Amino acid sequence: MGTAADLQTQRPRQVGDPWGRIAALALVYIAAWVALWHAADLLSLPNRISLWYPPAGLTFAILLKYGVRTLPLPILASLIAGASFWPWEQWRYYLLANLITPLGYAAAAHILRHYPVERRHEKWHFNEPQRVATFLGAAAGGSLFATLSGIPILQSAGLLTGGFSLPEIALSWWVGDFIGVVTLTPLALIFIAPLARQFHHGEPLRPPAWTLVEPLAARLALFQTVLSVLLLLILFWIPYRFWPDQPQPFLSLLLLPVLAWIAATNGLRGAVVTIFLYELGIVVMVALFGRAEQTLQHQIVMLAVVASGLLTGAASQARLTHIARFRDLAEVSNDLLWEFDARGRLCNLGGRLAKTMEWGDSLPNPGWWAHVIPQEQDTAFPTLQAAIRQRRPFQQLVLRLRLPGRDQSVWTLNSGLPLVDEDGEFLGYRGATTDITDHKKAEALLREYDQKLEAEVVERTRTLAEASQRNWRLANFDSLTSLPNRNLFFEHLRKGLQQVRRQWRLAALLMVDLDGFKEVNDTLGHDQGDELLRQIASRLQQCVRATDTVARLGGDEFTVLLLHLEQPQGAEAVARKIVERLAEPAQLGETSVRVTASVGIALYKPEWPDTLDLAMALLRRADAAMYDAKRSGKNAWRFAEPLELEQPPAR
Repeated sequence: MGTAADLQTQRPRQVGDPWGRIAALALVYIAAWVALWHAADLLSLPNRISLWYPPAGLTFAILLKYGVRTLPLPILASLIAGASFWPWEQWRYYLLANLITPLGYAAAAHILRHYPVERRHEKWHFNEPQRVATFLGAAAGGSLFATLSGIPILQSAGLLTGGFSLPEIALSWWVGDFIGVVTLTPLALIFIAPLARQFHHGEPLRPPAWTLVEPLAARLALFQTVLSVLLLLILFWIPYRFWPDQPQPFLSLLLLPVLAWIAATNGLRGAVVTIFLYELGIVVMVALFGRAEQTLQHQIVMLAVVASGLLTGAASQARLTHIARFRDLAEVSNDLLWEFDARGRLCNLGGRLAKTMEWGDSLPNPGWWAHVIPQEQDTAFPTLQAAIRQRRPFQQLVLRLRLPGRDQSVWTLNSGLPLVDEDGEFLGYRGATTDITDHKKAEALLREYDQKLEAEVVERTRTLAEASQRNWRLANFDSLTSLPNRNLFFEHLRKGLQQVRRQWRLAALLMVDLDGFKEVNDTLGHDQGDELLRQIASRLQQCVRATDTVARLGGDEFTVLLLHLEQPQGAEAVARKIVERLAEPAQLGETSVRVTASVGIALYKPEWPDTLDLAMALLRRADAAMYDAKRSGKNAWRFAEPLELEQPPAR
């Protein structure tokens, strides 16, 4: 499949020989051109002056549709048409006239083909009054060039005879060509060009659509036709029959109201066909009943008919286009298109949503407020009330409505504009309502899903946090006594030394080892041994401050870190308290046991570095002091030998 751009630029596939179809179209064009030339000559006045020149319209039409590359076709058709009219000795003038006069039409058509539009590749159309006015100006310029370039050539050939002055001939020629262009060109481009395109591409021939609105009733179309024919007969035959010496060419302007009526009801296409028939009828009537000296007056009437008809048809077509666009949008829109009057009564409904509601035989009498649920939560009902009270526009207001034919209320999105007449009097509101019930349901489901997802995330986060906390405790605390283990103790030791060094205080590291624990463990079993260790851990925590650290290094070895000491005697007091407290009997079930403790004390001075090596050295000194206490009889404490470090300068 191609892209959207490919589909837009792709041309219909041609069936058969395209060059043969082009040649056939060219022959048909030349034949039609020659036929119109002879018809114009046949309907000319006795002095061979014609009110219009239809071949100029075919020339301008093909140049406007296909560009200057088609210029040889009208030139060739003109040469063929005049072959039986021009004497052989004057053919050089005729050839020169046919080569030069179409150049003005080519220039005017080129200007229109490059008329500035929003879409550069948009084909030329007559659906806007501004375009029609531009077309009329270009046609007048092209006709003027043809006149000013053709008259000198014909004058040189000696063909300008008939008792008319040169300005009169030039004016009649110019107006006749202009009428032919503005009458035949729209007719050819609107009705003939689509058929030529279909034939060229080998498609079935389909006549163009007549109108954008509903087709007129046959009676109305017949009435308009009969009225036009009768009006033409009345305006020409009756004056000729009863007042032959007082012709009134401008009575034909009475055709304009009927033309405006037809244009308003049929759009541009009806106006173009009616203009052609009116112009043809005027030409025929003038040829039958008119006078040559009134040629200019009749041409003025024809100018008024064609100009007013095209402008009115373009304006009507633009209006019908907007109506059709609005109608199509209303047909395909899922919105409810509404209108209510100044008293709030609904007076017009449209759109697909309106078709799904059961209004009964007519619109409901209650005002719009009877269908709005006055709910303030999650709706913009207060905003709607304020906007209508102040007669201001409102847009995208969420409301709940009770609609006929619906068992449940619906969520809607509403926009509206106030209506005023030419005098500024308030007439009501017009706007659109979109059913967003499904959107609201989806929004509720999404909100519920978000809440569930958020709850799951919170639960998962809590579970992960608990698992992380559990893993951290397993990695840093002794599972038996819940005391810090070796890893956490060394972290506390590192930070503790940094703190006391900054505050210039002493610290003490106590190594505690139980005496007689192995006998209890071997005698009473591991379970009782574990219980004894838990009681020892609790007693150790009771002997120190909350800022101190008690840790189990393994087995029956414990360590205590004392921070912020003023004197070494503070460490000795804690060691004495530990020894006395641990020597008390411990109750293990029905058995009472007694163990003692040996404690080694290593002091840290603030003038020493707070490195890891020094911390390990203190631990070794405390361990050695603990063994000295054991060798001296156990159930005692000993200070470690001081470290021999180079003394830094006094602080």
